[in-house]
Amino acid sequence: MRWVGGSDFDRVAITRAQCYGSASKETPKFIDGIRADDRAKAGDFLLAERDGLSVGTATSLSMSMWMRGTKIPCQGVAWVGTVKTHRRGSRAAGEGIASQIMKETLRLGREREQVVSALMPFRASFYDHFGYGIVERRNVWTAPLAVLPSGAFDAVRFYEPGDLDAMAACRQRTVERGQCDIERSGGGWAVYLKNWQDGWLAVDRTGDGPVRGYCAFQNAQKDGKGVVSVLDSDWEDVEALRRMLHFLASLRDQYTFATFSLPADLPLNRLLRETQLPHRTVSHGYAEVRPTTRMSIRVLDHKRLLEGMKLPAERLGSVVVAVKEVEGHESRFKIDIEGGRITVAASSATAELECADRIWAGIVSGDMPATLAVKLGLATACSNRAAETLDAFAQGPVPFCQEYF
Repeated sequence: MRWVGGSDFDRVAITRAQCYGSASKETPKFIDGIRADDRAKAGDFLLAERDGLSVGTATSLSMSMWMRGTKIPCQGVAWVGTVKTHRRGSRAAGEGIASQIMKETLRLGREREQVVSALMPFRASFYDHFGYGIVERRNVWTAPLAVLPSGAFDAVRFYEPGDLDAMAACRQRTVERGQCDIERSGGGWAVYLKNWQDGWLAVDRTGDGPVRGYCAFQNAQKDGKGVVSVLDSDWEDVEALRRMLHFLASLRDQYTFATFSLPADLPLNRLLRETQLPHRTVSHGYAEVRPTTRMSIRVLDHKRLLEGMKLPAERLGSVVVAVKEVEGHESRFKIDIEGGRITVAASSATAELECADRIWAGIVSGDMPATLAVKLGLATACSNRAAETLDAFAQGPVPFCQEYF
């Protein structure tokens, strides 16, 4: 296992191509991609080698995630793969290459003192084995433009380069008040702006005032009809969201449908001309929604995560928690909540709530209330009070991450 830098970029890119590419002719695209992404730095790229051959790779990004009003160091794990000739049956006895890669990647995250490790899995059940739990639920909406609300959107116009700083400030504001969202670095903006060149970018801005929202979109097709596919969007309040919906509705002479992803706790249908999500066949236009799960996290430092979070001031309580880590040990600690702040101390007392690390990820992120985890048999609690105290983590917006890595 080697963490490498610029002199090995081509080798990392070729290894990525051998993991993910559908044909060898795609290799130049992987080489160009790794050099164009400034989010990763020297030492962020892992090469797994056997007998002089590169057999796998991963990337470990240093990012910042916001959880309940606090910025925490986050490891963004990407491009985990084993080359096509060294998977499963071709491996030597013992752990597979991908498993060894993941253990080394987590080791680096701890060495860098990152509080959580995050990834967007191709198969969540594989990453369960390394303590990652799903924390993000997204709703993918497909709506006829005819059911979107109509109204004014005078401040919406096409993006100009002078908008970037104000657009980044808008994004940062929404990140800080969200849950489990990740800051977008300058390098990240460069990647996104390049990707959006295949479509269009509109901003909600009056003069040189603040950007209130933005929407990147491109053409697509659904059942032979034109679709305005929203690739990325942000808005700082409901009025900004409404203006963006008004803008999309105005495109109905060119498109029939719009598609976009929203947090699971935003009932978009309530803002539409037709609020129904039909339970039977109907002849009128209506929106459809498909729930998806995307980001998973692993908590690497329980104390730093919990003590940084800001909970509602009225929350009060004390619970001893035991988290069963996949490495075979148990993290047992006492959580004291008072005045919206948390203190954490190691404890040898009997645990009042026990669960696996992947379940704890869902509880502490607010994706799944502790009482629900107990009800589903995913956690055990000695009393309703213990689980109800931990439900404080689920107060506020649900996890939703606009950043992709």
